[in-house]
Amino acid sequence: MNNLIYAGVILFGAITLVIEARRNYSVSAKHHPFAFYGILEHLEARHLCSPREWNFGFYVYSLLYLISYAVLLSSTELVELIYKSSAAANLVGATGTTLGPESDPFDLSGTDYGKPLFISAFIIAFYSVGATRNIELHIRTLAHRLAGVPRGVYQVLDRLQDPDFLSETTPPTGPLMASFREKLKPLKAEEIAPKSISDLMTVTTLPLEPGRPAKISTGTKGLLASLLSNAQTRLGREVEDNRPKGKEQYLFDICKALRVIDLLRPAIIGGQRATHFPLLGMKELGDISATLDDSIGKPGNKRKPNDDSPKTLHDEIDDFKKYDEASLERLREKAIEVANSARAVFAVYFICNSRTVLNVDRQSALQKVRAFADRGYKVEQNSFAGSLFFAAVIATFAGFFVHQSFKLQEVQTYPNLMAEQIYDRLGRTDNSYIACRDIYYVPTGEDSSDELPDDLINVVTEKGCQAAFESGLADYRKDSKTQMMEWTFFDNLALLLMVAAVVQMSIFEKDVQMDQNAWRRWTMKRVPYVRLLTGAILPALAGVFALSIGFILRLFWNADFDVTTSQIEFLFVENWQYFVAYFVPCFVLSISVFVIIDKHDDWALPATLSLAVLTSVIYVFSVWLVPMATLRFLPPIEVDSFWMVWWNTGSLGTALNHDAFWLTSYVARDLLILTQLPVLFLILFAFFVEFSETSGTRLNTGKDSDDTNDSGDNDEETEE
Repeated sequence: MNNLIYAGVILFGAITLVIEARRNYSVSAKHHPFAFYGILEHLEARHLCSPREWNFGFYVYSLLYLISYAVLLSSTELVELIYKSSAAANLVGATGTTLGPESDPFDLSGTDYGKPLFISAFIIAFYSVGATRNIELHIRTLAHRLAGVPRGVYQVLDRLQDPDFLSETTPPTGPLMASFREKLKPLKAEEIAPKSISDLMTVTTLPLEPGRPAKISTGTKGLLASLLSNAQTRLGREVEDNRPKGKEQYLFDICKALRVIDLLRPAIIGGQRATHFPLLGMKELGDISATLDDSIGKPGNKRKPNDDSPKTLHDEIDDFKKYDEASLERLREKAIEVANSARAVFAVYFICNSRTVLNVDRQSALQKVRAFADRGYKVEQNSFAGSLFFAAVIATFAGFFVHQSFKLQEVQTYPNLMAEQIYDRLGRTDNSYIACRDIYYVPTGEDSSDELPDDLINVVTEKGCQAAFESGLADYRKDSKTQMMEWTFFDNLALLLMVAAVVQMSIFEKDVQMDQNAWRRWTMKRVPYVRLLTGAILPALAGVFALSIGFILRLFWNADFDVTTSQIEFLFVENWQYFVAYFVPCFVLSISVFVIIDKHDDWALPATLSLAVLTSVIYVFSVWLVPMATLRFLPPIEVDSFWMVWWNTGSLGTALNHDAFWLTSYVARDLLILTQLPVLFLILFAFFVEFSETSGTRLNTGKDSDDTNDSGDNDEETEE
């Protein structure tokens, strides 16, 4: 079989899978959760993110096919190699076979050439059937999440609903607000709701939003007044309600919607669109601008009596003549519909333009809109990065201390480990180390130099041997530092990859579920066990895979980056039980992260830290119970512990100079090394999410009280 031709067939099979991944990734992305925004329902999901984000998501998605292809193809090659080696063991001498017949010198008719194509076709079929299609759908959803589809547009839309959005970005009077105020001027002042007339006739002020309290002073007097006000409310006293009601509420909603349209319209309609969003060139995005422009209409255009086309917003304003609730409600519905469309179009343009608005004055209202659209401190993601970094740093120093301290105790129990260093201190005289070992570790109380050869009489004495052992121990400590650093680095590297994979996949899992409106808020009275358990499966698998990658990296380092297939195979044969057993701790870690990021919005710092400590204890127990059971340990070393030396001598300095370690068991040492980084991460993560939590940065919104009427019920329906 010609190797170059076979490599070309393998490449062709990989290209086939990439083409299939491209088709699946693009065609299946036509459905998105913005159908209730009528102006966006005809857009494909690739129009809801920038090209860079879309391509990145595709690269992640195509890896699913390519990794499956590599695993299956390499497995068949390995099976064939083992089969041929087993068959060759039963043959002696030449077999009489040739590489190929004369009519087919490259053996193109052989079955090996069709193997890559068969495997690629099998993978395409495997991810297309109903029983296994959920795997592909889940990976595709995660890839879309990485591309920001439709999460990016959703976040911008959510930020443009901020109560401070209009109050901080109020522009000069726009055409819609001007037309509406002109319609109200002929009315008598007493006919208009008094709390809204001032807003309608001015530019900068807005009435208080319904249900939104005024800002509370941070001073002592303001805080005391607010506490007294809350106390009076709890006592059942009547509190004045300043929220808009009736016609005033309609006026507020109309005013807010018209100002949104006047604010966003110049940037997304007409000639200024190319100035502010120059990276856009797709026809579909131009169509939504035209659709929005048609829904707004032109001021001064008179509608024909027999015109059956939908009314524009300007038509509704022109038809507004009678100040009653029916007319106000009709105008409000149209104004809110067009305002939502304007927000949606701006959000799509902002995301597709690499999350920016260009060529705007720094003091203009549009610049403030850009700041609102780009606002968003991701508490969970930033806390994840910070806590993982600090946990890794602390665990690295602590791990080095644990390795070195334990090694010093081990070498004093088994002195043969530092025989070379002691031999150097004794002048490298033959048999001097053995003689000193017997004298120093089994002292007789008498000088046995008379029984030694002449060349050892002056070398081997009890005092000299003691000095040689002490200096040899110091030399051993220096010589073993490199090894201790290497052990510490690779121990923490594998755990770092595992924790990063589990936590990041858990955050992605929750974000994907939130995008699909399948992750509801929950209370401690109704814990969504089904959701938490099923959601932790994929992160746990990712953690096991990342842990195995850490072991492979250590193998590459130990083999000077010259690793054979047999070494990798031997690694998994020896450690597969350990990898599989780590599914349980990864599962516990994922559920812990889910609970912390779900409840930190509603709990105070002591409660969140207590939860982190509790989950850390459960994690340590799971590591001790499952993965540690698959390891083989030596007997514990017999030395006085740090605490015993301190107790017997009464001196902390003596205990420290004694190099005594508080763990004399290999099980306890490994348990400490394997759990310190994840435990530190959980505690730091709980602290960071609480410390960095401020108003407007919470992932969840709303109160989490156990007496909420719908939160538990909705969750029950979801779980069912």
